[in-house]
Amino acid sequence: MAGPGTTGLKEEFVKHFPRRPLLAAAAASLCMPAIARAQGGRAIRFVVPFATGGLTDIITRLIAQNMAETLGQTIVVENRPGGNAIIASEAVARAPADGLTVLVGGTAGLPLNAMMRPNLPFRLEDFAPVALLFDGPLSLTVNAGLPPRDIASFVAHAKAEPNPLRYATNGTGSVSHLFGIMMADAMGIRLTDVAYRGNGPSTTDLLAGVIEISVEAPTTTIEHVRAGKLRILGLSYDERAPLLPEILTFKEAGYPALVTSFWTALLVPARTPAAEIARLNAAANKAMQSEAVRDRLASEALRAISGPPSLLDEQMQRDKAQWGRIITERKITLE
Repeated sequence: MAGPGTTGLKEEFVKHFPRRPLLAAAAASLCMPAIARAQGGRAIRFVVPFATGGLTDIITRLIAQNMAETLGQTIVVENRPGGNAIIASEAVARAPADGLTVLVGGTAGLPLNAMMRPNLPFRLEDFAPVALLFDGPLSLTVNAGLPPRDIASFVAHAKAEPNPLRYATNGTGSVSHLFGIMMADAMGIRLTDVAYRGNGPSTTDLLAGVIEISVEAPTTTIEHVRAGKLRILGLSYDERAPLLPEILTFKEAGYPALVTSFWTALLVPARTPAAEIARLNAAANKAMQSEAVRDRLASEALRAISGPPSLLDEQMQRDKAQWGRIITERKITLE
Protein backbone atom coordinates (compact mmCIF):
# COMPACT_ATOMS: atom_id res chain seq x y z
CA MET A 1 0.00 0.00 0.00
CA ALA A 2 1.45 3.35 -1.00
CA GLY A 3 1.78 6.05 1.62
CA PRO A 4 3.97 8.92 2.81
CA GLY A 5 7.58 8.92 1.72
CA THR A 6 10.23 7.09 3.69
CA THR A 7 13.17 9.32 2.79
CA GLY A 8 15.87 8.76 5.35
CA LEU A 9 14.18 5.48 6.26
CA LYS A 10 13.95 4.87 9.98
CA GLU A 11 16.37 6.26 12.57
CA GLU A 12 16.37 2.88 14.25
CA PHE A 13 17.57 1.23 11.03
CA VAL A 14 20.43 3.64 10.58
CA LYS A 15 21.57 3.14 14.16
CA HIS A 16 20.40 -0.44 14.57
CA PHE A 17 22.95 -2.76 16.17
CA PRO A 18 25.73 -1.18 18.24
CA ARG A 19 29.19 -2.35 17.24
CA ARG A 20 30.91 -4.56 19.78
CA PRO A 21 34.68 -4.42 20.13
CA LEU A 22 36.29 -7.63 18.90
CA LEU A 23 38.56 -7.79 21.94
CA ALA A 24 35.56 -7.74 24.26
CA ALA A 25 33.94 -10.60 22.34
CA ALA A 26 37.16 -12.60 22.43
CA ALA A 27 37.54 -12.06 26.16
CA ALA A 28 33.91 -12.97 26.67
CA SER A 29 34.45 -16.35 25.04
CA LEU A 30 36.78 -17.27 27.90
CA CYS A 31 33.81 -17.03 30.25
CA MET A 32 31.67 -19.61 28.41
CA PRO A 33 32.02 -22.50 30.89
CA ALA A 34 31.12 -20.25 33.82
CA ILE A 35 28.06 -18.94 31.99
CA ALA A 36 26.94 -22.47 31.10
CA ARG A 37 27.06 -23.41 34.75
CA ALA A 38 25.28 -20.21 35.75
CA GLN A 39 22.39 -21.04 33.43
CA GLY A 40 21.82 -24.10 35.61
CA GLY A 41 20.70 -26.21 32.66
CA ARG A 42 17.71 -23.96 31.89
CA ALA A 43 16.29 -24.46 28.39
CA ILE A 44 16.89 -21.95 25.62
CA ARG A 45 13.86 -20.89 23.54
CA PHE A 46 14.25 -20.41 19.80
CA VAL A 47 11.23 -18.31 18.72
CA VAL A 48 10.32 -18.96 15.07
CA PRO A 49 7.87 -16.52 13.39
CA PHE A 50 6.48 -19.24 11.11
CA ALA A 51 4.19 -22.23 11.53
CA THR A 52 5.40 -25.72 12.36
CA GLY A 53 6.42 -27.82 9.38
CA GLY A 54 7.64 -25.05 7.08
CA LEU A 55 11.16 -25.01 5.68
CA THR A 56 12.47 -22.41 8.16
CA ASP A 57 10.98 -24.40 11.04
CA ILE A 58 12.48 -27.69 9.84
CA ILE A 59 15.96 -26.24 9.34
CA THR A 60 15.79 -24.33 12.64
CA ARG A 61 15.09 -27.59 14.48
CA LEU A 62 18.10 -29.25 12.83
CA ILE A 63 20.35 -26.32 13.80
CA ALA A 64 18.89 -26.21 17.33
CA GLN A 65 19.58 -29.92 17.84
CA ASN A 66 23.21 -29.45 16.80
CA MET A 67 23.65 -26.37 19.00
CA ALA A 68 22.04 -28.09 21.99
CA GLU A 69 24.63 -30.86 21.79
CA THR A 70 27.44 -28.31 21.68
CA LEU A 71 26.04 -26.22 24.54
CA GLY A 72 25.00 -29.17 26.69
CA GLN A 73 21.69 -27.40 27.10
CA THR A 74 18.13 -28.06 25.91
CA ILE A 75 16.82 -25.85 23.09
CA VAL A 76 13.05 -25.66 22.66
CA VAL A 77 11.68 -24.38 19.33
CA GLU A 78 8.58 -22.24 19.84
CA ASN A 79 6.49 -21.32 16.80
CA ARG A 80 4.78 -17.93 17.00
CA PRO A 81 3.48 -17.17 13.49
CA GLY A 82 1.46 -14.14 12.48
CA GLY A 83 1.73 -10.43 11.92
CA ASN A 84 4.51 -10.70 9.34
CA ALA A 85 6.91 -11.88 12.11
CA ILE A 86 5.96 -8.95 14.36
CA ILE A 87 4.41 -11.18 17.06
CA ALA A 88 7.53 -13.32 17.45
CA SER A 89 9.91 -10.36 17.18
CA GLU A 90 8.11 -8.35 19.84
CA ALA A 91 8.07 -11.34 22.20
CA VAL A 92 11.85 -11.64 21.99
CA ALA A 93 12.45 -7.90 22.18
CA ARG A 94 10.53 -7.83 25.49
CA ALA A 95 12.13 -10.99 26.93
CA PRO A 96 14.80 -10.95 29.66
CA ALA A 97 18.29 -10.29 28.28
CA ASP A 98 19.75 -13.51 29.65
CA GLY A 99 20.53 -15.45 26.45
CA LEU A 100 17.66 -17.87 27.01
CA THR A 101 15.27 -16.35 24.43
CA VAL A 102 16.48 -16.24 20.83
CA LEU A 103 14.70 -14.91 17.74
CA VAL A 104 15.03 -16.77 14.46
CA GLY A 105 14.75 -13.60 12.39
CA GLY A 106 14.87 -12.86 8.69
CA THR A 107 14.84 -10.25 5.95
CA ALA A 108 11.12 -9.49 5.90
CA GLY A 109 10.59 -9.58 9.65
CA LEU A 110 13.39 -7.23 10.63
CA PRO A 111 14.92 -4.78 8.10
CA LEU A 112 11.92 -4.62 5.77
CA ASN A 113 9.48 -4.15 8.64
CA ALA A 114 11.70 -1.45 10.13
CA MET A 115 11.88 0.43 6.83
CA MET A 116 8.18 0.25 5.94
CA ARG A 117 6.20 0.15 9.19
CA PRO A 118 6.17 3.40 11.20
CA ASN A 119 4.27 1.86 14.14
CA LEU A 120 6.29 -1.25 14.96
CA PRO A 121 6.07 -2.28 18.64
CA PHE A 122 9.85 -2.75 18.67
CA ARG A 123 12.97 -1.18 17.19
CA LEU A 124 15.97 -2.85 15.59
CA GLU A 125 18.16 -1.67 18.43
CA ASP A 126 16.01 -3.79 20.77
CA PHE A 127 18.00 -6.77 19.42
CA ALA A 128 21.63 -7.84 19.46
CA PRO A 129 22.92 -10.04 16.61
CA VAL A 130 24.16 -13.53 17.43
CA ALA A 131 24.82 -15.22 14.09
CA LEU A 132 23.88 -15.03 10.43
CA LEU A 133 22.94 -18.65 9.67
CA PHE A 134 22.11 -19.02 5.99
CA ASP A 135 20.81 -17.22 2.94
CA GLY A 136 18.98 -18.17 -0.22
CA PRO A 137 18.49 -16.85 -3.76
CA LEU A 138 15.42 -15.58 -5.53
CA SER A 139 14.65 -17.11 -8.91
CA LEU A 140 13.09 -16.01 -12.16
CA THR A 141 10.72 -18.91 -12.85
CA VAL A 142 8.28 -19.03 -15.76
CA ASN A 143 5.60 -21.34 -17.09
CA ALA A 144 7.25 -23.81 -19.48
CA GLY A 145 4.68 -22.84 -22.11
CA LEU A 146 6.33 -19.44 -22.53
CA PRO A 147 9.00 -19.20 -25.25
CA PRO A 148 11.93 -17.77 -23.18
CA ARG A 149 14.65 -20.27 -22.27
CA ASP A 150 17.16 -17.87 -20.78
CA ILE A 151 17.32 -14.40 -19.28
CA ALA A 152 18.13 -12.62 -22.55
CA SER A 153 15.16 -14.15 -24.39
CA PHE A 154 12.94 -13.43 -21.40
CA VAL A 155 13.82 -9.73 -21.55
CA ALA A 156 13.12 -9.67 -25.30
CA HIS A 157 9.81 -11.46 -24.75
CA ALA A 158 8.72 -9.09 -21.96
CA LYS A 159 9.56 -6.04 -24.07
CA ALA A 160 7.55 -7.40 -27.00
CA GLU A 161 4.43 -8.10 -24.92
CA PRO A 162 1.71 -5.41 -25.20
CA ASN A 163 0.75 -5.87 -21.53
CA PRO A 164 2.95 -6.15 -18.42
CA LEU A 165 3.79 -9.72 -17.41
CA ARG A 166 2.28 -10.79 -14.08
CA TYR A 167 4.42 -12.04 -11.21
CA ALA A 168 3.44 -13.60 -7.88
CA THR A 169 4.22 -11.93 -4.57
CA ASN A 170 3.53 -12.52 -0.90
CA GLY A 171 1.98 -9.07 -0.73
CA THR A 172 3.03 -5.42 -0.84
CA GLY A 173 6.44 -4.88 0.69
CA SER A 174 7.42 -8.57 0.64
CA VAL A 175 10.85 -9.61 -0.65
CA SER A 176 9.22 -11.02 -3.80
CA HIS A 177 7.31 -7.78 -4.42
CA LEU A 178 10.42 -5.64 -4.04
CA PHE A 179 12.57 -7.96 -6.13
CA GLY A 180 10.05 -7.83 -8.97
CA ILE A 181 10.32 -4.02 -8.95
CA MET A 182 14.10 -4.27 -8.87
CA MET A 183 14.09 -6.75 -11.77
CA ALA A 184 11.77 -4.63 -13.93
CA ASP A 185 13.94 -1.55 -13.33
CA ALA A 186 17.19 -3.37 -14.14
CA MET A 187 15.85 -5.06 -17.29
CA GLY A 188 13.81 -2.13 -18.57
CA ILE A 189 10.62 -4.19 -18.74
CA ARG A 190 7.06 -3.87 -17.40
CA LEU A 191 5.81 -6.23 -14.69
CA THR A 192 2.71 -6.15 -12.53
CA ASP A 193 2.49 -7.81 -9.11
CA VAL A 194 -0.26 -10.21 -8.03
CA ALA A 195 -0.49 -10.87 -4.29
CA TYR A 196 -1.10 -14.38 -2.92
CA ARG A 197 -1.53 -15.89 0.52
CA GLY A 198 1.28 -18.42 0.35
CA ASN A 199 3.34 -20.15 -2.32
CA GLY A 200 0.83 -22.96 -2.87
CA PRO A 201 -1.86 -20.85 -4.57
CA SER A 202 0.66 -18.83 -6.57
CA THR A 203 2.38 -21.98 -7.87
CA THR A 204 -1.02 -23.38 -8.87
CA ASP A 205 -1.73 -20.23 -10.88
CA LEU A 206 1.76 -20.24 -12.39
CA LEU A 207 1.22 -23.81 -13.59
CA ALA A 208 -2.19 -22.86 -15.01
CA GLY A 209 -0.83 -19.82 -16.83
CA VAL A 210 -2.90 -17.35 -14.82
CA ILE A 211 0.37 -15.57 -14.06
CA GLU A 212 3.59 -15.81 -16.04
CA ILE A 213 6.34 -15.39 -13.44
CA SER A 214 7.44 -16.36 -9.94
CA VAL A 215 10.39 -14.70 -8.21
CA GLU A 216 10.32 -16.80 -5.03
CA ALA A 217 13.00 -19.16 -3.72
CA PRO A 218 13.63 -21.93 -6.27
CA THR A 219 12.64 -24.68 -3.83
CA THR A 220 9.01 -23.52 -4.00
CA THR A 221 8.83 -24.64 -7.64
CA ILE A 222 11.72 -27.11 -8.10
CA GLU A 223 9.54 -30.26 -8.31
CA HIS A 224 7.53 -28.72 -11.15
CA VAL A 225 10.73 -27.58 -12.87
CA ARG A 226 12.04 -31.13 -12.77
CA ALA A 227 8.72 -32.32 -14.19
CA GLY A 228 9.13 -29.95 -17.14
CA LYS A 229 6.11 -27.81 -16.27
CA LEU A 230 8.04 -24.73 -15.14
CA ARG A 231 11.41 -23.30 -16.11
CA ILE A 232 13.96 -21.45 -13.94
CA LEU A 233 15.79 -18.85 -16.03
CA GLY A 234 18.00 -17.12 -13.46
CA LEU A 235 19.09 -16.91 -9.83
CA SER A 236 20.00 -13.89 -7.70
CA TYR A 237 23.11 -15.40 -6.07
CA ASP A 238 26.49 -13.92 -6.96
CA GLU A 239 27.59 -17.40 -8.09
CA ARG A 240 25.78 -20.50 -9.33
CA ALA A 241 23.97 -22.71 -6.82
CA PRO A 242 25.40 -26.25 -6.53
CA LEU A 243 21.85 -27.64 -6.59
CA LEU A 244 21.19 -25.92 -9.94
CA PRO A 245 24.59 -25.63 -11.64
CA GLU A 246 23.04 -25.21 -15.08
CA ILE A 247 21.08 -22.08 -14.09
CA LEU A 248 22.73 -18.76 -14.94
CA THR A 249 22.94 -16.02 -12.33
CA PHE A 250 21.56 -12.56 -13.14
CA LYS A 251 25.10 -11.27 -12.66
CA GLU A 252 26.40 -13.59 -15.40
CA ALA A 253 23.59 -12.38 -17.66
CA GLY A 254 24.68 -8.76 -17.24
CA TYR A 255 22.48 -7.64 -14.33
CA PRO A 256 24.80 -7.23 -11.30
CA ALA A 257 22.20 -5.02 -9.59
CA LEU A 258 20.06 -8.16 -9.14
CA VAL A 259 22.55 -9.92 -6.88
CA THR A 260 20.63 -10.33 -3.63
CA SER A 261 19.34 -12.94 -1.18
CA PHE A 262 16.97 -13.50 1.71
CA TRP A 263 18.54 -14.59 5.00
CA THR A 264 17.88 -16.14 8.40
CA ALA A 265 19.76 -15.27 11.59
CA LEU A 266 19.74 -15.60 15.37
CA LEU A 267 19.20 -12.53 17.56
CA VAL A 268 18.73 -11.95 21.29
CA PRO A 269 17.34 -9.04 23.31
CA ALA A 270 19.63 -6.02 23.51
CA ARG A 271 21.82 -5.85 26.63
CA THR A 272 22.31 -9.62 26.61
CA PRO A 273 25.83 -10.17 28.06
CA ALA A 274 28.56 -10.27 25.42
CA ALA A 275 29.89 -13.52 26.87
CA GLU A 276 26.53 -15.22 26.36
CA ILE A 277 26.32 -13.92 22.79
CA ALA A 278 29.81 -15.30 22.13
CA ARG A 279 28.79 -18.69 23.53
CA LEU A 280 25.72 -18.87 21.29
CA ASN A 281 27.67 -17.62 18.29
CA ALA A 282 30.32 -20.31 18.70
CA ALA A 283 27.65 -23.02 18.89
CA ALA A 284 25.85 -21.62 15.86
CA ASN A 285 29.07 -21.53 13.83
CA LYS A 286 29.79 -25.15 14.71
CA ALA A 287 26.28 -26.12 13.62
CA MET A 288 26.59 -24.28 10.31
CA GLN A 289 29.88 -26.06 9.60
CA SER A 290 28.42 -29.52 10.24
CA GLU A 291 27.95 -31.78 7.24
CA ALA A 292 24.35 -32.62 8.15
CA VAL A 293 23.27 -28.98 8.28
CA ARG A 294 25.22 -27.92 5.19
CA ASP A 295 23.89 -30.84 3.14
CA ARG A 296 20.30 -30.10 4.21
CA LEU A 297 20.67 -26.46 3.23
CA ALA A 298 22.32 -27.29 -0.10
CA SER A 299 19.40 -29.60 -0.93
CA GLU A 300 17.17 -26.51 -0.80
CA ALA A 301 19.58 -24.26 -2.76
CA LEU A 302 20.41 -22.45 0.49
CA ARG A 303 23.90 -21.42 1.60
CA ALA A 304 25.33 -22.00 5.10
CA ILE A 305 27.10 -19.03 6.71
CA SER A 306 29.36 -18.88 9.74
CA GLY A 307 31.22 -15.98 11.31
CA PRO A 308 31.03 -13.27 13.99
CA PRO A 309 27.83 -11.41 14.94
CA SER A 310 29.07 -8.44 12.91
CA LEU A 311 28.21 -10.32 9.69
CA LEU A 312 24.56 -9.62 10.44
CA ASP A 313 25.34 -5.92 10.89
CA GLU A 314 26.94 -5.92 7.44
CA GLN A 315 23.96 -7.73 5.91
CA MET A 316 21.58 -5.18 7.43
CA GLN A 317 23.55 -2.36 5.84
CA ARG A 318 23.35 -4.06 2.43
CA ASP A 319 19.59 -4.46 2.90
CA LYS A 320 19.28 -0.80 3.80
CA ALA A 321 21.08 0.23 0.62
CA GLN A 322 19.36 -2.22 -1.74
CA TRP A 323 15.78 -2.61 -0.54
CA GLY A 324 15.71 0.84 1.04
CA ARG A 325 16.23 2.53 -2.32
CA ILE A 326 13.12 0.88 -3.76
CA ILE A 327 11.06 1.52 -0.63
CA THR A 328 12.00 5.20 -0.67
CA GLU A 329 11.52 5.72 -4.41
CA ARG A 330 8.12 3.99 -4.44
CA LYS A 331 7.05 5.52 -1.09
CA ILE A 332 6.01 2.12 0.27
CA THR A 333 4.66 2.09 3.82
CA LEU A 334 2.67 -0.56 5.67
CA GLU A 335 0.43 -0.35 8.70
